[in-house]
Amino acid sequence: QNPNCPAQLESHILNFVGRTAMDIKGLGEAAIHALIEQGFIRNVADLYTLQAKRAELIGKGIIGKEKNTDKVLAAIEASKANEPERLLTGLGIPGIGRTAARELMQHFGSLDALAAATEEEILTVRDMGEISARALVRYFEDPEDQALLAAFRTAGVNFTRQQAGPVDEKLAGKTFVITGTLPNLSRKDAAALIESHGGRVTGSVSKKTDYLVAGEAAGSKLQKAQDLGIAVLDEAGLQALVQAAPANG
Repeated sequence: QNPNCPAQLESHILNFVGRTAMDIKGLGEAAIHALIEQGFIRNVADLYTLQAKRAELIGKGIIGKEKNTDKVLAAIEASKANEPERLLTGLGIPGIGRTAARELMQHFGSLDALAAATEEEILTVRDMGEISARALVRYFEDPEDQALLAAFRTAGVNFTRQQAGPVDEKLAGKTFVITGTLPNLSRKDAAALIESHGGRVTGSVSKKTDYLVAGEAAGSKLQKAQDLGIAVLDEAGLQALVQAAPANG
């Protein structure tokens, strides 16, 4: 159960660098295993100390040759500026995936404010249940986790939400799921567009979903949306919805 035992740590770092968390490209299982085995990483925050060990990493070829090592180190450095919901996702707190992390950061605005929140205050966040709220409070009270967060702060990782509020509330109260490959927008850009107009983006289709935005190779989410009678939009349909929807008030 020790999060810093090699197997647990490897799994934790793979989650941390993954696309839904800090999105640090170039760090695969083999490289992470070698970094742990050779003592370069003892906890996930140690990723941000690797730049100082660049020459040694290149000499041992742990991440690859010079060009590849520099590419990975640059990706680690760039991740410091990520929105804090990505860091919160990467912490691996039970029940706190990307959607929950986004809701929490939209509500509290920073990891510091979330860390100071009571269980009752966390429960006021949309779709937040008692088990997840309790897990958050326990995480932020744990001395080892506090030390880990202090290491992230020292490294310069962003703790405060920078995104401005919605441009308008045209899509307020509407829940979207995005699937497949859109012709012009990445999923991240499509989600940002929806959220900038007050909409909400989740990862799975349910009866609460209002719209599915589907691109090529939409797969099972499209079938489920059709089965549930949920409106399906392509990218052009999403753009038209944003432009046509009247602002509230």
